[in-house]
Amino acid sequence: MSLRTAVASASRATAVRRAAVPVPVPVFARAASSQAAAASSSSSSSAPQWELPDIHLGQTHSSRYHEHYDATLATDLMYMAYNHRATATAEAAAANADKQTTVLKTGYESNRPAAPLRGNRPHRPIAKGITPETIPRLESITLHTMVREAIGNKHALLSAIMAFRAISGESAQGGGRTGSSGVKVVVSRTGAAQFKLRAGMPVATTVEIRGEAMYDFIQSLVDFVLPRIREFPGFVLPPQSASKTSPSALSGVVSVGLPPAAMGLFPQIEGNLDAYPKLHGFHIHFKTNQRGKDAQEHSRALLSGFRIPFARK
Repeated sequence: MSLRTAVASASRATAVRRAAVPVPVPVFARAASSQAAAASSSSSSSAPQWELPDIHLGQTHSSRYHEHYDATLATDLMYMAYNHRATATAEAAAANADKQTTVLKTGYESNRPAAPLRGNRPHRPIAKGITPETIPRLESITLHTMVREAIGNKHALLSAIMAFRAISGESAQGGGRTGSSGVKVVVSRTGAAQFKLRAGMPVATTVEIRGEAMYDFIQSLVDFVLPRIREFPGFVLPPQSASKTSPSALSGVVSVGLPPAAMGLFPQIEGNLDAYPKLHGFHIHFKTNQRGKDAQEHSRALLSGFRIPFARK
């Protein structure tokens, strides 16, 4: 055996012995490797290890105007609007309806809506008497504005959307309320060539306020906005000659309008007025639970109890 062959065989035997002896690994290295393996296994698994809790934001404070309605205004409206004759008429109509025999419908009639009333007179709901269950109360408040500049530039709607979101405090699914839709963009249903308007173009925004937020909006409107409008006598009432049977008179919805300067008087906007490039005039629709005869009068009496002023021309 030559010297070169002996040296090569000896080096191979030494390498085999070194590979057979385990090399000690530090404790911190083993801990780091175990953590890395756990992280890789958790990331590789598709199922989440924990779930987000369902957070529901409840009422944080009691509304002063809501307490005023429950404690004082509801009782006053009961005394003012109660009508014995209307109550008796509603009860008699319900009794007569129960006495009438049920008319059997054919298969053709039962699966189709009733035919509309003939003539040009609107349908008049049955006037129900004011009872503790039907005292005039607010159901919702709707804000609406039309931005004419949005016809040529749809980005002009951003200022109106930001202002309505600040005034109403409403956002989509806000506070865990599934019925909260937030500020909506309204598109035109028909076109107008003289205004370069096409059907489907975004031209307006609207938002519906419900629950305790209604009374907070009324408080801001009455305490901060209306007293600071210059030469504001009140919202103009319709003339005495106005029809008492029109759809608006029977609906129980009171609609008023405010100029663009009034939008900047809300405390939510006044504190950061520079963030809004332009202010817009808007309409406020107060929807109540009243229907039928004297619905407008009862609705305005409710709003007058909230210190919203009305005036004759």
